[in-house]
Amino acid sequence: MSLGVTVLSRRALFAGAAAVSVIGGARAQGADDPARLVAIMDSYAAGLRSGNVEALVALYAANGVFMRDNMPAVVGRDALRQAYREVFATLKIDLRFAIQETEVWNDMAWLRATSSGRIKVLASGVESDDAFNLVVIFRREAGAWKIRNYIYASSRPGTGPAK
Repeated sequence: MSLGVTVLSRRALFAGAAAVSVIGGARAQGADDPARLVAIMDSYAAGLRSGNVEALVALYAANGVFMRDNMPAVVGRDALRQAYREVFATLKIDLRFAIQETEVWNDMAWLRATSSGRIKVLASGVESDDAFNLVVIFRREAGAWKIRNYIYASSRPGTGPAK
């Protein structure tokens, strides 16, 4: 084997390894990604407690989806803004999240959590303790995690017939 072929082969090998490293690095999970997801949920809880529509909408991706019990899905920032305005016009919410699990893969992540706390119906003044199960799907956009889909349902058994 000539020296020129060996040097050329090594260069090709190093170039290939560098390309794989760059591609892999762009998709690698950061060690702090799960903590960032939890921080987003802390910000979400704070936004609910304060009734801050803009703070909540800012946590979502541009095409974010909010799916509530017995309601149509809300898609996009304008629709999210309207939905949260409606929520805060009727309810005072004080929930805390308990993260059960998180998983990150490339530029997508999800978490499963429960939430519990007090909800007050503003029109009647009636307060109740409530609890929910939720799944939140995240997408990394411009290096930051954003909520892509927020899906929740009551964790309390319904009063309808058993299935």
